[in-house]
Amino acid sequence: ASPPAAAAPRAAAAAPRADSPQPVGENHRFYLNLRRSVPDGDKIEQIHARWSSQFAKLEKHHGYIQWLFPVFENCGMNTQAHRLTKREAGAMRSSMAVARRVVSSYRMMLSFYGFDLVDERTGALARSDDWKARFRNLNFKGHNNLRISRILVSLGELGFRRYKAPLLEALRIEIFERNNLPNCRSSLVEFWKGLVHEEGADWYARKTRESSS
Repeated sequence: ASPPAAAAPRAAAAAPRADSPQPVGENHRFYLNLRRSVPDGDKIEQIHARWSSQFAKLEKHHGYIQWLFPVFENCGMNTQAHRLTKREAGAMRSSMAVARRVVSSYRMMLSFYGFDLVDERTGALARSDDWKARFRNLNFKGHNNLRISRILVSLGELGFRRYKAPLLEALRIEIFERNNLPNCRSSLVEFWKGLVHEEGADWYARKTRESSS
């Protein structure tokens, strides 16, 4: 008799799959490019291809950020978006196609805020070529502070926790060392810092529902 086949390594089973599973929820369907964001949105591949350089649109449109960066807690200002579920987040983290699109979403928003992702492995950032104009917009358009809070939470819940600290550090340098974003100081101290460094705290779990089933 033939010897039994060796069991597949656990690490391989847990790695993101190149093939996309059946969608678990609406956020998953969106990230599989199977549905449009609403209101007045598009499929994610079209958003990445057509919206990335349209900074005026990214600034004024208030219905896309909840689709690009879903969180367990809530849908934010877009009542037509969907709260991320634990089962959905697990399915999204297991898909290589979704992972690639999450990185593309992050790159798009980084560019909007004046940064480039220079290392996908570590999450290291650098200023973009037009950082002065982008920092000016971020400094005076306060609703972007809420968007950054959502991005920080969503990155962790979608499997990219390693990107959170580099983003916080890049913002800290521009706020406190270079004084380019003075209007963002309170957001970093009161909100962003806790969303990166206090993930195990009770208040963090209650706010983000990260530990809920």
